[in-house]
Amino acid sequence: MRWRRNQGAAAASQIELAWRRALRAAIDGNWPRAETWLERIVEANSKNIDAYLALARLYRNHGAIGRAIRMHQNLLLRSELNRSERAEALLELGRDFEEGGFHSRAAATFEELLGLDSGNAEILERLISLLLALGEFSRGLSLVKRLRRRNREAGDRLEVALLLAQSDAQIESGDHDGARRSIKRCLRRNKSCGRAWLRLGELEAERGKTNRALEAWKHGAETDQEAAAEIYPKLAATFAAKDKAEAFDAFLLKLLDRRPEDHSARIALARVRRSRGDSASAIEELARAVEITPEELSLRSELGRQLIAAGQDSEALKAYAGLLELIDRLSSPLNDIDEEVGH
Repeated sequence: MRWRRNQGAAAASQIELAWRRALRAAIDGNWPRAETWLERIVEANSKNIDAYLALARLYRNHGAIGRAIRMHQNLLLRSELNRSERAEALLELGRDFEEGGFHSRAAATFEELLGLDSGNAEILERLISLLLALGEFSRGLSLVKRLRRRNREAGDRLEVALLLAQSDAQIESGDHDGARRSIKRCLRRNKSCGRAWLRLGELEAERGKTNRALEAWKHGAETDQEAAAEIYPKLAATFAAKDKAEAFDAFLLKLLDRRPEDHSARIALARVRRSRGDSASAIEELARAVEITPEELSLRSELGRQLIAAGQDSEALKAYAGLLELIDRLSSPLNDIDEEVGH
């Protein structure tokens, strides 16, 4: 196609045709061709903001971050942009910086954008996430309240993440009192945050407050199954130090009654029983769990370890053979094909 510049209807017709061809190429997944048509539109009419933004986004999506950044920066130099166009260009520039790993520049861009659109929940969420990555916790927390008014779920999630990260940084710097305040604030926002209960228990244990640490860890294990796997070893060591292994056994049984699918609790129960010299009960518990959930790798692996520790080498070999067979089956490409056919 030979392009005509500034020839009214003919040029407009050519650009319209190029738009259709770019769209068709994009639908077909032919990104190089879509890029070519967009480049021609921009070349013919550099004031076509939509084409300019679309081309820059295409560059970014295909890894040409530098080109996307330059296009958006050049666009922002234009005086004829209206408020909406400037906001969109800033948003895209911020995304460029974020995609390229330039977090400080992305944060600065999103902060500038907030000056144009202070109530935009997406911008607030992106900015707070960047401040979390940059370790600028106070700045992030100062924006959370604004985000919560527009997106409560995202605001709560990011506030908890900021407070946990801040507490970790405070612990690392030796500010344990500050860390405790951050953790307690986190728990006021989310009483079921297992990581917060884990950290609180660790702080209490360092102060020699063993009973408080134990209660914190118990609460964390009870309320957050995902974090519980990291908490169980703390509980096991503390109950053992207090010579109360049977109490830990009872705690785990009660928990498993509510959460029979908690495989980490099942493994912890088997280990505490072995530590008390009851290997037979530990192995029986794991073998029964494997029968119920045969595709859970962690249960099979622990069963093999327990059998070896009990001197049952032949049974351990059978357990590990079953484990290897399961791993091979789960990792086989044929398994993916079977799943697709099943759907």
